[in-house]
Amino acid sequence: MAEGDLLALAEAKAIEGRVEESIALYQQAVGLEPLLEAAHRALISLHLIQGDRAAAVRQYDALTAILAAELQTPSPQTTALLY
Repeated sequence: MAEGDLLALAEAKAIEGRVEESIALYQQAVGLEPLLEAAHRALISLHLIQGDRAAAVRQYDALTAILAAELQTPSPQTTALLY
């Protein structure tokens, strides 16, 4: 499945309240494109919706590490989800 299709399907599942399915699709998307910050941000939000702050922080930390390897930092929108 193409990246755009994965993102569209993940968003649709989230809107339907099918959080676990949405998380799995977003994880698949970041597996294909690790620098896809919007998908990481969605994962952080979904983990927070589930009440799993630890998973949200782990996702943020993973994104930060990926971006650091590319000499980038998370956008203010991503950081604002947790801090």
